[in-house]
Amino acid sequence: MLQFAQTIDLELIEAPRALPVLEENDYKKIRYYIQHFGQKKNALSRKNSFLARLLSGGTQTGDNRRVVAVTEITSADAWQRYEDKQLVAECRLPWGFLPVVHIQNIAQPYYYEGLSDVETLIPLQDELNTRLSDRASRITFQSFKMYLGKGIEGFEDKPVSPGRMWYTDNPEASIEEFGGDTETPSEASHIAEIREAMDKVSAVTPIVAGVLKNKLGNLTSAVALRLTLMGMLSKNDRKRFTYSEGLKKICRMVLEILDTANIYKTDQKERDVEIIFPSPLPENTMEKLQEAQIKKELGVPAEQVLRELGYENS
Repeated sequence: MLQFAQTIDLELIEAPRALPVLEENDYKKIRYYIQHFGQKKNALSRKNSFLARLLSGGTQTGDNRRVVAVTEITSADAWQRYEDKQLVAECRLPWGFLPVVHIQNIAQPYYYEGLSDVETLIPLQDELNTRLSDRASRITFQSFKMYLGKGIEGFEDKPVSPGRMWYTDNPEASIEEFGGDTETPSEASHIAEIREAMDKVSAVTPIVAGVLKNKLGNLTSAVALRLTLMGMLSKNDRKRFTYSEGLKKICRMVLEILDTANIYKTDQKERDVEIIFPSPLPENTMEKLQEAQIKKELGVPAEQVLRELGYENS
């Protein structure tokens, strides 16, 4: 197993094909990790036999390769692979830990599973779809306009059209327009409230999505942007922390595997890494330089000031 340590693959595993078996007293620890999926082989499927083609009337098309059901069971010290419920491979793992890192989308206390970003939006989206469907139906069946003619002879024989003229001696004659897609303030207000609720629940404001309805004023400073995008920035910080911890675990596992395989020797302290994400807000270089100047005047060492600015002494 050690000879394959030079080719370490990082694989993103979809939730539907995996089944973690957790420790009974600690939901954060995984005892066994089971994967079940279908894998195509180069051999032809038995369904492609002469009898199968004859019974299907020659309508079979597509890939005719044989598909086997693969089940892989991984623990901290062993690995097994089953194909169609038959054990085909197994080995011992020398790492001493389960090489699996679970990153929750949104952390949920006391649960292995994380929370979804869109699950809480489903009821609001259903309500919005219903209201928009009602509006579309109303526009489809009621968008045409109707006319009521008073005191005009033969009005019913001459449809309203561009250039149409009527003649009458009745001074009380008139043509009134009614029907059509009239304004419904309650409907528009309800749809707007649903959309605002979706923005609040998702923490993705229309400004973040690029939808600007009103004037925003002067948002050139970082403080103004933070106040405007407070919900999105806090959500972004939580995601950064969660994914940073997961990436750190992955790096530590990879370095420990390489150390065990005598490919790249490291100790426990050297396996600690730091994940740095760029700031989502624009940075003002002049403000940073002025802040550095003030720190220097207050007695902060020049080496530390330069390090904070991103300059390292050669």
